[in-house]
Amino acid sequence: MKLVHSGYDLAMELKENQINVLSIENKMAYSEILRDMWNQVQGQEGSFILSDKEKQLKISKEMECIFNPFSLDCNDRKILNKLHQEIKDQLDSFQLEEAMTLNTNINKFLDGLLMKVPYALKYNPDFDLAGLLKLYNLEVESSGKKVLERIVEYLRVMSKVCGVYNYFFIGLKQYLSKEELEKLYEFIFYEKINLILVEAVQPPLLSVEKCWIIDKDLCIIEL
Repeated sequence: MKLVHSGYDLAMELKENQINVLSIENKMAYSEILRDMWNQVQGQEGSFILSDKEKQLKISKEMECIFNPFSLDCNDRKILNKLHQEIKDQLDSFQLEEAMTLNTNINKFLDGLLMKVPYALKYNPDFDLAGLLKLYNLEVESSGKKVLERIVEYLRVMSKVCGVYNYFFIGLKQYLSKEELEKLYEFIFYEKINLILVEAVQPPLLSVEKCWIIDKDLCIIEL
């Protein structure tokens, strides 16, 4: 898999067991590249091109962009919608019969309840599993308190539930120690996740990291 930014003639191979670090020293380039990342992850236009064996991929479906690890939520709408659909797809014929029996009993309960009020009221009598899951607040159990734990939980859920395995992470090295980075990388390599770190300055590199620098003169240096 390859990620290219046409505006700066930048090309990065996304390989297994390798962390890509993009250090952008030029402030204008930093702003423009981050804008493109964010816009394209949201489905808008930009200069990044993601491809796999010459096939161009849609960045909004294949990548996520993380600016703030404290805002990561394993129960955001995208994840819960996918999770509810996955559970709905797991209904077999026996469980569907149980669901219909449950719905019949709920309708009887509502009919009896509504007869006690002096208003003409109605409700939707059809069974809605997604509505039932929301009613009982079905969500991913999350216990991570430390930054590393929050990141690992989020990446695990996003990859397993939403099928997203490629991530931009802005300023990650400002949050994690060398030991924490090594633990994160071990998890990422095991899950076959591609991670691109974007930094405003060139950080010290670990052995599994490959770095591209866009310097103040917009020259690209590959380390």
